[in-house]
Amino acid sequence: MKKSLSVTLNPGAVRRIAGRYPFGHTGDVASADAGIAPGEVVDVRDPGGPLVGRGYFNPEGATPLRMLTWDKRDIDLAFYRERVRAALKRREGRITGTDAVRAVYAEADGLPGVVADQFAGVLGVQFRNAGAERHRDLIVRALREETGATSAYERSDTGERRREGLDLRSGPLWGDVPERVEFHEDDLALHFSPMDAQKTGFFLDQRDNRRLMRSLVQPGEGFLDVYSYTGGFSLHAARAGAKSTAIDKDQIALGVLEREARQNGVSVGLRWGDALEQLARLETEKKTFGAIVLDPPTLAKRKDDVPRAKRIFTEGAERALRMLTPGGHLLISTCAHYIRVDDLLDAARVAAGAAETGAEVVAVTYQPADHPHLLSVPESLYLKSILLRKE
Repeated sequence: MKKSLSVTLNPGAVRRIAGRYPFGHTGDVASADAGIAPGEVVDVRDPGGPLVGRGYFNPEGATPLRMLTWDKRDIDLAFYRERVRAALKRREGRITGTDAVRAVYAEADGLPGVVADQFAGVLGVQFRNAGAERHRDLIVRALREETGATSAYERSDTGERRREGLDLRSGPLWGDVPERVEFHEDDLALHFSPMDAQKTGFFLDQRDNRRLMRSLVQPGEGFLDVYSYTGGFSLHAARAGAKSTAIDKDQIALGVLEREARQNGVSVGLRWGDALEQLARLETEKKTFGAIVLDPPTLAKRKDDVPRAKRIFTEGAERALRMLTPGGHLLISTCAHYIRVDDLLDAARVAAGAAETGAEVVAVTYQPADHPHLLSVPESLYLKSILLRKE
């Protein structure tokens, strides 16, 4: 292996990063060799000189260092194939009843900045940082060879790329990417348009919660899906015989939901507009529901956003609890890393008091197994939900 450039850690960062924490922030780096190109692989050393590991380094990035390995090895095609293979192996036998899975989940699978979702034979990929971008050809080849996907498309159009100094990119990567991708989740046939959808195509991370809520609904009772997007919760509930209603401000997403419902032979009522305003209107209309899901988009991208997010959860939960029938269930979910389970519980506690009702905490759930949460990477845990039962 040719001699590589190096960065040296500050003493206070060595233990954390040597302990397999993959992020080195600006204050963690004491010095870096001159001439390191954005995303180049570097040796990472402690102040005394010994090797800590190797990683991508972007001098201009908000998070300049992203660890790849904690030993001395080449970062080549064999490395990427090994990491993709290990990610797929980790999921074997753990994801059932569907042909859609998150195949690679960035740092949690040892591939910083790479996210890949597989829908049957089609792969959706994101390259989020300068290192992944610099090695995109190797990573694409590894994904193609290891996943066996017949076609793949790229949706590297996240704000994270801009913070890395990268342009946004999207388009086919290999094969003939269909205009509409079909996949299955239990007894539902689902579809999306790869170049129009949010993220890499579909919110796979709520799969377990969709099944949980479906198991709780009763035929003929009302089910409310707040912040529905394309309505995965609504479709599952409708398939179980519930009278589903979905709320979202994205008209295109609601149009997709309407089509999906029709093609699956179920019915879902649609309400377009601001979620809290629609909840207020439903309450005024004296609607009641046996189960409700409150699953907003990310409300807290920074710690400072948490108080505002909690107020939104509280208002939404209060209105939901007022409309929930006794014995009914409310799922409150967040995809924001900075919002803790305790924050959801606090918001729900205040909401229940304002709604003048009691509630039991039935379960606390997290993201499914294809979105692994590594002990050494706290940031890999982001999806948290609480399930309440109204007294």
